[in-house]
Amino acid sequence: MDIASPMKPNISAPVDYSKLRHQAEQDDLKLSAAGLAWLASIEQSARPIKLAAAFPRIVNRIAKMWKMPGLANRYLEELLTDTRGNRRGFPLNILMELGTLKDYYQAKVFPARHDAWDK
Repeated sequence: MDIASPMKPNISAPVDYSKLRHQAEQDDLKLSAAGLAWLASIEQSARPIKLAAAFPRIVNRIAKMWKMPGLANRYLEELLTDTRGNRRGFPLNILMELGTLKDYYQAKVFPARHDAWDK
C-alpha cells in the first residue's frame, strides 16, 4: 500500500467549476453605483462598454479593486488567460476591450515604476 496515495491529487477527475460558483447577488446582475462611477472615470478610448453590458459583475469587481494595483493587475490577467483549460472564453470584442483596459491601466493609471535597482 502506497502511504502517500491519499495525499496525491486525483488528476483524472475534472473539476466542475459551475458547482463552485456562488449564488448571484445584486452586484452580479447589474452595474452598481461604484461600477457606473468607475466607468465614467475611464477615458472613453479604454472604457469597456460591451463588457459592462454583458458582464456587470466583472465591471463591479474591477471598480472595487481599481486603486489596488496588485489585485487589479492580477484580476485583469486572470480575465485574459485561461488557467482552467476548458473555459469558453469571452467574445472577441470583449476580449479586445479587456486588453485595451489592461494596457490603459498599466500605462496611465498605475505605470510600472523603475529605479536604479531594476537593472
